[in-house]
Amino acid sequence: MPYLFTCPHCQARTEVDDAYSGQSGECVVCARPITLPQFARPLANRSQRSSKSMLQLGWPWLVIVGLLLVMAGAGIYAVIRVGGRTAARMQTGRMQLSSMRNLETIAAALNAYASDHGRYPPPILRDDSGKALHSWRVLILPYLGEEDLYDQFDLNVAWDEGVNQGLVYQDFPAAYRHPGLTGWGFESHYHLITGPGTLFPSQGSLGPEQIRDKKAQTILVAEAIGLGTGSMWTEPIDLDVTAVGGTIGVRPGQDLGGLIDGGVCVATADGRGHFLDETTPRLTVQALITPAGDESLPDDVLD
Repeated sequence: MPYLFTCPHCQARTEVDDAYSGQSGECVVCARPITLPQFARPLANRSQRSSKSMLQLGWPWLVIVGLLLVMAGAGIYAVIRVGGRTAARMQTGRMQLSSMRNLETIAAALNAYASDHGRYPPPILRDDSGKALHSWRVLILPYLGEEDLYDQFDLNVAWDEGVNQGLVYQDFPAAYRHPGLTGWGFESHYHLITGPGTLFPSQGSLGPEQIRDKKAQTILVAEAIGLGTGSMWTEPIDLDVTAVGGTIGVRPGQDLGGLIDGGVCVATADGRGHFLDETTPRLTVQALITPAGDESLPDDVLD
């Protein structure tokens, strides 16, 4: 029978069958090591006792017990269904944590770049003629511990030309791989929000010191479903604030999110990851995007 178990690390609660009593593994939400308690007596002892008791009861009671077992079938099925929903919720929770860890890693790299250069990297590295060459994802590779990969790129030609084209598939940085990505895809699912009134306007990226709103309430980088067919992680493509309407996951390729049920994972300029619920009002989302909008938001807006 299932017993309710609470992870001692993250406090996530789930139903666990007593067949797993005393076993060790990892929590499906926080992935930290856990050991399940002894939920019940050993199965052999219970079986022996049950068999003896059933025989002593006689045939009338056996018929009654049989009927009860049939009636309990619907209840067992319900438990299985509830357990399935619980497992799905746990999987979603684990995906949220993994994506937020990726975003925090990326945010730390963006802030380290800004510390060295006085401002965040440009969303698009362009040549003297204005041609788009590379994404910011390539520019921050040294801050992700990917110096060797960065050194192989030719920053003087576009991301899909010459040696750069093959590098897309050679080594996909772990921080850029969304936990919901399956197969051998190399698409980008972590994006900056660019355009007027953002940290990344067309005239040039801002720096942390130019954030007038609270850094803990200013989105630095966010997850979003693929922006176009086959967009690679090196391709200079991001979210345009003029297309982002403040809704979450409603319009794939334009809105924030669309990858995890119920909301979107983001990282704010202070380097912290958050899960923003899909019911968040549009005006609140828009206020979180602007670095100097002087909007008044509650302190727990991202909690």
